[in-house]
Formats: sequence, C-alpha cells, structure tokens
Amino acid sequence: MIISRTPFRISFFGGGTDFPEFYKEHGGAVLSTTIDKYCYIALHTLSPFFQHKFRASYAKTENVIAPAEFEHPLIRETLLYLNVTQGLEIAHVADLPARTGLGSSSSFTVGLLHALHAFHAHRFTVADLAKEAIVIEREKVGDIGGHQDQYAAAYGGLIRLDFFKNKKVSVKQLTLGSSRLAEFERHLMLFYTGLEQSSGVILRKQQQRTWENTATLIQIKKMVGNAENILTGKQSLEKFGRLMHEAWCLKKSLSCGISNTAIDLAYEAALKSGAWGGKLLGAGGRGFLLVFANPARHADIRLALATLREVTFKCNSAGSEIIFHAP
Repeated sequence: MIISRTPFRISFFGGGTDFPEFYKEHGGAVLSTTIDKYCYIALHTLSPFFQHKFRASYAKTENVIAPAEFEHPLIRETLLYLNVTQGLEIAHVADLPARTGLGSSSSFTVGLLHALHAFHAHRFTVADLAKEAIVIEREKVGDIGGHQDQYAAAYGGLIRLDFFKNKKVSVKQLTLGSSRLAEFERHLMLFYTGLEQSSGVILRKQQQRTWENTATLIQIKKMVGNAENILTGKQSLEKFGRLMHEAWCLKKSLSCGISNTAIDLAYEAALKSGAWGGKLLGAGGRGFLLVFANPARHADIRLALATLREVTFKCNSAGSEIIFHAP
C-alpha cells in the first residue's frame, strides 16, 4: 500500500495571468502558499478474487474492469495516461471540501500521479508531477483553468511562479525568517462561505475575455513583484493587505460571477471591522474568503462574519509527499 499527501493552496496574487492564453503573449506571475490541509490518496493492489479489476472510492465507489470505464474523469485519464494495467484499489479523503477555490482538483491529480509513480517505482521529478497534471487536467479531461495549482501542489511552500512566453515555468521558494512567517500567518483568516460549485463557467467567461482584460491582467501581474518585496522585506504587512484589496477589486472586473451579493456583503463587513484586504479564493463565486487584518482586529472580524465557518490553518513548506509505503 502507498499513501500520498498533497497540500491545498491559497493564491494571493496573480490569478488569471497563469492562463496560457495570457502568459504566452505577456508572461504571467503568481504568489501563493500551500497550507496544512491536505488531499490523501491511498493505493492498494486489488485481490484477483473480485469480479472487477479496479475500485475507486471518493464521494462514491466505482468498480470497473478497465480504467476507461471510470466515470471520475481525473482517475480515468490519469490511469490511461500512465497505461496502468495492474488491478488497483484507489481511495481518496480530504481535509476540506472540493470545488471551493483551494486547488483541490490539482491536489488530487498531483497526489494520484505521485502515488502511482511511487507504486510502480517510476523515476520522476517534482516538475514532472506538475507538468503531467496539467496535461491530464487541461488536455485529457478538458477542464478550463490556469497552470498555477499544479505547481503549487507539487512543489509546496510559499512560492512565486513565473510563466514565460516560451512556456517555461520558474518556481521560486520565498524564504522568510521564522518570526516574519509567524507574523504573516497571524494576519490571515479563512472563512468558508458554504458555496461549492464547479468553476468552469466563470473560468470560461474569463478565458473568453482575455484580450479585453489584458491591461487589467498586466496590472495584476505587476502586483506579484510588489507583494514579494513587501513580504520578504521589512515593510509593514499592512501594505500587503492593502495591495490584496486592490487586487481583489481588479479581479472582480475580469468577469461577471467572480463575486456575488453574499460574498460582497461578507467582504464589506470584514473591511468595516478592520480588515485591510482579502479576496475570494479560486475562480470566484464560491468557496473560501481570505481576510488579511491586524490580529488585534480579528475578534471584531470574527463577530462580523459569525454566520461563516472559520478555518484555522498555517502555511506549510512541503509539496506532495509519500507518507506511507509498505511493500
């Protein structure tokens, strides 16, 4: 049996510039961190005594003879991509719900790839996991989206990603002193809006408006460098929060559906209670609301957002890992 553990991510700046439609023309950049909430994938050789050859357990259970018969698109296409023929049982559990803006689909795909490569003793790199996950999600399955989530899940940590016109990707781990990192974490709050849905419609509209949004996306891209300098330097973290607010205002202009009345009301309540900034994670319209504020104002913000469920977390420094491997 093999078990992989792959983190979820929080993206601070640059979302939208990691779309190939944009970065192949203008380059892209993203600042994000993985957190101590995970997707777990367990693999086990399936006994030959069953009538089926493959079993997958996630929100439902599927028993099939061949990988092509799986309804779950990521499981089906990953097994086909790696040409898996040996009977397997696949089980998935996660710390937080899917379709909530935390890059859960990419964490799942990277984690499944990692477990399968380890199971079959393949030679691979962290970059391979990210690139293969992009192929599976964007080409084989046909999901709409950018390319930041796969790299975040594979590499982990607080990172800056740069996407170049020639399709190369640079991954820069940002090194903060322990006191600076702890101070940064103390300013972060995460609230679950209770909304779960596919981001496909929003992302497709955003993709279709890439040309119209070019000037805005270039502004969003520039903010990544500013945010990195604030975070890695000695400037007040209030500047980071204020910059998040500016970025969120720009992001909402990219496409209808990125925000909605309920999200706007919650965000405004956080600002009135002392937050410097924040954003809705992911493509928009659902999921988790990230708030950045002086810790002294957290109690007031918590009270203002009492109808939402708060999730406590810390940044983590590890990407996808094999945490159990028994022959």
